[in-house]
Amino acid sequence: MLHVEQRKTVVAFTPQQSRQWHTLNAEVARDRLAAWVDQPDVYVTPNEFYQWRRIANTAAFNALYVDIDAHSGQDIAALVETALDGLVRAKIPEPNTIVYTGRGAHFYWLIKRTPSMALPRWQACQRELVRVTGADRMSADATRVLRVIGSINGHNGQKVRAELLTPARYEFDWLAEQILPLTRAEVRDIRAVRANAKKPRPNTGQGTIYDVWYLRYQDLHKIVDYHWFGGVAEGNRDRILFHMANALSWFTVSEALESEIVALARQITPTLTEQEARGYCSSIIRRARDTQRHGREERYAYKRSTLYDRLADLIPDELAVQLRAIIPESLHIERRRESWRKADEKRRRTAGSVGRDEYLAQADDKRQRAIQLRQEGKTVRAIAAELGISVGAVSGYLKPRS
Repeated sequence: MLHVEQRKTVVAFTPQQSRQWHTLNAEVARDRLAAWVDQPDVYVTPNEFYQWRRIANTAAFNALYVDIDAHSGQDIAALVETALDGLVRAKIPEPNTIVYTGRGAHFYWLIKRTPSMALPRWQACQRELVRVTGADRMSADATRVLRVIGSINGHNGQKVRAELLTPARYEFDWLAEQILPLTRAEVRDIRAVRANAKKPRPNTGQGTIYDVWYLRYQDLHKIVDYHWFGGVAEGNRDRILFHMANALSWFTVSEALESEIVALARQITPTLTEQEARGYCSSIIRRARDTQRHGREERYAYKRSTLYDRLADLIPDELAVQLRAIIPESLHIERRRESWRKADEKRRRTAGSVGRDEYLAQADDKRQRAIQLRQEGKTVRAIAAELGISVGAVSGYLKPRS
C-alpha cells in the first residue's frame, strides 16, 4: 500500500515486539515492512507524516480507507458484499483493494499523493465512505494504523491477504467528486445551468466549514510560532489551547479528539499536565462527542470576528497580514474587495470576447435584477454577492439613468 513516491514518514506498530512503534522514511519503509511478513500483528499508516502520526503532522494522503469489522458470528464475505452493494447504489467507484484481516476487511481507494491541505475534504470523503459501507467510524481518522498485508492476525492465526480489484491510483479531486453527494449535485447543477446557456455562480472560495476551521487552526499555529519558542507562556496557555482544541474538533473524529488534544498540549503547552490540558478542553471534547452522538451540531462555532476579538492582543499588524482566517474586519473587507476586483476583471475580459449588443443586453439584465433585489429590501453588498459582481457595479446599476 506504500506510495511509490513516498517522501516523508509512515508509522508502523508492532505490539508483539519489544519496540512497538517505528517511524519509517522512504529509504527503509519497504524493506522493513517486507521483513515483517509472516510476523504477528503488524500495522502501518497508509498516510505520510512529519515524523510522528498526528493530524497536525500530516504530510500527504495516499489512500482513502474503511475498516469493516466482523463481530462474533458475522460472515466476513457477506459484510463485504453488502458494503460493495452500498457503493454501487451510491455510484461510488470500487476500491482498488480489499484486505481481509482475519476479523474483518479493509477497503482501500489508492490515490495519487495528495498534500495535507486536503485534510478537510479527505475527512469528508472518509465520513461518507463510512456511512455508505457501514464501517467503523474511526476509519475517518487520518492517523489510523491498519494491518499489513502478509502479516498474521495474532488473535486467530490467519494471514492478512489482499484481493486486487483495480490497479490504477485515483486522482483525489476526481474521486472526491464521485464520493461526496453535495459535490456531485453541484456538478449536475452546473451542467444543467450550462445547458440552459446561463453562467453558473462563481465559487466564492470560502470552502466548507471544515476548510475554514483548518485555516483557523493553521493561523493559531502561526500565532504560537510568532510569540513563543518552547511553549506558550503562562497567562496565555489555557486560551490558546482552548481555541486550538476547538479548531481541531471541527476536522478530527470525536473518538480521536482527546488524544490529539493531549498530543497538541505536549507540543505547545508542555508545562501543563495531561490532566490540566484535558480540564481546559473538557467542554470541547464533550460537545464533539455530543455532536457525533445526537447528530446535531453542538461544537463551538465562533464567528471570525469573535475569534479575532478574543485573540487580537496577540495579532500585531505584521502578523495579521500572514494570517488567512483570524484577521481584523478591515483586512477581511480589504481582501474581499480585492477578490471581487479580480473576479470583476476576469468577467470583464470574458465579456470582451462577445459582441457589443450581447454585452449590453447582459448588463441590462443585471441592472434590472439589481433593481428588483433592491426593491425586495436587500443591501448593496448582498446584491453584489448574489449577482457575482462588485459593490461598485451594483451601485452603478442602481443610480437613476439621466
